[in-house]
Amino acid sequence: MKEKKQRIIKSAKEVFQKQGYLKTSVQDIVEAAEISKGTFYNYFTSKEELAIVIFKQEYSVLHQRLEYTMALSGTKKDNFTECLKIIIRFYTENGEILNITFSQAMIDDDFNSFLQSVRLKNMEWVKNQLLEVYGEETAPYINDITMLLSGMAAMYVFANGSKNIDSGLIDRAIPYVVRRLDALVKDILISGEIVFTEEDTENLVPDHTTMRKKRLARLREALEELSTGIDNADIADSDKWQYKESMNALVGEINNNEAPRDFMIQGTLLYLKQHVPASLTKEVNKLELCVNGLL
Repeated sequence: MKEKKQRIIKSAKEVFQKQGYLKTSVQDIVEAAEISKGTFYNYFTSKEELAIVIFKQEYSVLHQRLEYTMALSGTKKDNFTECLKIIIRFYTENGEILNITFSQAMIDDDFNSFLQSVRLKNMEWVKNQLLEVYGEETAPYINDITMLLSGMAAMYVFANGSKNIDSGLIDRAIPYVVRRLDALVKDILISGEIVFTEEDTENLVPDHTTMRKKRLARLREALEELSTGIDNADIADSDKWQYKESMNALVGEINNNEAPRDFMIQGTLLYLKQHVPASLTKEVNKLELCVNGLL
């Protein structure tokens, strides 16, 4: 089962890269993976969920590389310069991820919330590294310094994606950008001017309380739909009771004040997917999507 899921992920990445995320359908993915749509929905409830899984994998690998590079024996500034090259090459090689991450097109609330969290995580990582490179005296101005660096680097990301630009652009451009940043930091420390405040940064953070309430409402709706489907299904009362008890256990684990146990939640979802009548597959998949959105 794990191999088949990985095949779907690999095929989806190839199709996204070739056709673009928005132009890719589930049918395109299943054809590339040589599986049925039913098999696809055994692992993913939608194209959006699959995209989030891919993004999380790609960004996880990226940040592992960045942490490794920052820990090398070179100077902090040299290591950070190499990290900037890695980031730009990553965005260039994963053009579709770049397009979606910076797209303003609304796909769905959960998807856009995830993409926003990615941008904020990247920004926070860059801020921390800049503080390491330029020192704590830059702390009051670090948001502006981060914005200036991001703006300069973003244009080279765009340029590097062009087929008409030679492959050595990044090796030339990034050291140049860092030298320009050196001059900017000196000027900022002298002027003492602050444009983008910490409060402004906090306003970029998604309202997690509101988002969680929305997701809990979706979960309740999914539970009601599945419960109604179970009540109407032509199955033994003992099976109905068992399925509903599993659903209650699922909710109890999600509401665990300490920390939901992921293995318990995934185990319960797997039980429902394997035992609930096939006529309720859509309802179970919807429940799984809602549950995963809360973890």
